[in-house]
Amino acid sequence: MRSSLSIAIVAFGGLLMLACGGSGSDGPPKGGGGTGGAGLSCETLVPAPEGCDELCPNGSDTECMLGTHCLNGVCVAQCTATQGCAIGASCNVRGRCVPNVGTGGTGGSGNTNGCQSVTITPIPSIPNIMFLVDQSGSMDADFGGNENRWEAAHTAITGIVSDPLDDIVRFGLTTYTSRNGFQAGRTCPILPTQIDFEFNNSATFERDYPYMYPSADGEDTPTGDSIDALVSQLLPNLPDDGPTIIVLATDGLPDSCECADNWPDPISDEFEYCEGPPTPTNPQAEAVSAAVAAHAAGIDVFPLWVGNLSSSPTNPTRMHMQAVANAGVGGTGTVWVGDDPASLSAAFQSIVSDSISCDIQMEERFADPVTTCPEGDVLLQGFNNDEPLSCPEQWRVKPEANDVIELVGSACDAFKSGSSTFSATFACGAIVVE
Repeated sequence: MRSSLSIAIVAFGGLLMLACGGSGSDGPPKGGGGTGGAGLSCETLVPAPEGCDELCPNGSDTECMLGTHCLNGVCVAQCTATQGCAIGASCNVRGRCVPNVGTGGTGGSGNTNGCQSVTITPIPSIPNIMFLVDQSGSMDADFGGNENRWEAAHTAITGIVSDPLDDIVRFGLTTYTSRNGFQAGRTCPILPTQIDFEFNNSATFERDYPYMYPSADGEDTPTGDSIDALVSQLLPNLPDDGPTIIVLATDGLPDSCECADNWPDPISDEFEYCEGPPTPTNPQAEAVSAAVAAHAAGIDVFPLWVGNLSSSPTNPTRMHMQAVANAGVGGTGTVWVGDDPASLSAAFQSIVSDSISCDIQMEERFADPVTTCPEGDVLLQGFNNDEPLSCPEQWRVKPEANDVIELVGSACDAFKSGSSTFSATFACGAIVVE
């Protein structure tokens, strides 16, 4: 994918931000009886906020201490938390009276120069995750507990698709196999189960994705051919509002449609059961090439080994899986391993979680990212007792990106779970409205 760590996810509940109608040079709201009315100043506020009457020669609020704002080259305040604002308005962190949301609104009564409510819509970016599941004969092997490999993969995948993530991730599934490749004019690869990308896709998974291993369709593992076939199907109708990844779950080294066995005969060092060119492509190299082509087309491939896999970097199977992982992301990839039902489920969960970014892309930008922390209330409803997140421990303006809010730590984990609704409110002047 391009890539999990650069994906921006749509905020579930929308992104609400309060921005200023001016640049920080607007004066106090006029009139004492309107929703934003205020008539106090540094001289009449008791006590006056720290920094009142200091100079701000560049005309920016960020030159002033919190509790004050810049007006005509001087840091001023028209209110504090306890004094200065009329009914229906509140004092923001820059010492301006702003209409309470829902009572003043844009251009509220008696308020022509105050802050106005502005809704900022995040730029949607929705992961599209396609599970590509090996349906070769070995997937029917015992996997510990009461499930075989196929059943354990089914349990893990359907569990992911049915949790809150199905509201923010499009899930799809394809299974693949063959029976002796192209020999005797057979079709290869065979893709018995195909579920298109959709939100809230759990009912379709339960209906079309069999729990019991369907042994009638095939027995082989044409991985490279299947990746190629799947990518060709996906590209014409690929969703354009987010990255797409393939999660490849397999339990064996690949064979191919040309060669129905997955590696050369150990005695003759020749490929067996081959149909096609005199020197067929090595099926392992073909799988790597398919991952390279998928990545080049904008679809990353994440391989997950179902079963025991040596951790030795010189193990031939491990080396092949690492080559696929590297090719699938155009760099250094991760080889995921599930050697029992619990670790398999955890591996699937980790891949999906890594595909969801904690970056909230905005259509507007922050006026001064350095001073934004104390000026914003960022919340994840359903997390942290619905209290504002701390900055920079739980959120921050993404470094070198003044139009991205980055959730970090436990807040990022909660966001990725799909169970929390994001919203954010910022003081007047914190966001540039053009």
